[in-house]
Amino acid sequence: MKQLNKSLTCMIRGKSVEEAIRFSFMAHKEKLSIPAAQNYANDLYYLRTRHLLASVVKFNARPINILVKTGINIFTKMGIKSFKNTESYELNNNNRSFYIFPDFVPKKLVIEKKKINNCCLELKISSDKKQRISKKHILQCYRYSTKSRKPVILLYLFFLKKPKKIGIYEVSPKFFIISNDRLSKFEI
Repeated sequence: MKQLNKSLTCMIRGKSVEEAIRFSFMAHKEKLSIPAAQNYANDLYYLRTRHLLASVVKFNARPINILVKTGINIFTKMGIKSFKNTESYELNNNNRSFYIFPDFVPKKLVIEKKKINNCCLELKISSDKKQRISKKHILQCYRYSTKSRKPVILLYLFFLKKPKKIGIYEVSPKFFIISNDRLSKFEI
């Protein structure tokens, strides 16, 4: 049961960070501070986890603030000013259809001095110390790229607790672009 609580709180934490980043890039962005976005993420997280084990909830809440701050700063560095409404894409696989929903669809962004319009951007949050990317996440992005016929950015935010510092986390972003059935790593 505790493992189920841990997995669920991690998923809720990721979704809360995602929604706080999206919230910070809405039309009122100039009026919204990073601490306000962090508060928004924490409020969502605690609201959605109120029925789960308190010790697991509290433990998994610790990196939320640095994840939100890093995500907003990275998106700003990529030249993202706003997002389009995320639309679902229908995929047909083995005679069954299902819908996919990308995390973000920036109106435009800049990667390695190239402007990209209306691509999908998938945000993944992980505490994996080896900072490995998941094959299932790559497959998910390939599906998005195939259906949308546009490149897909896969952004990982790997976080680690700093040694000997209570409650202090460090975030390492890793970027990948999936386009034309190829996966490439890039830096910004």
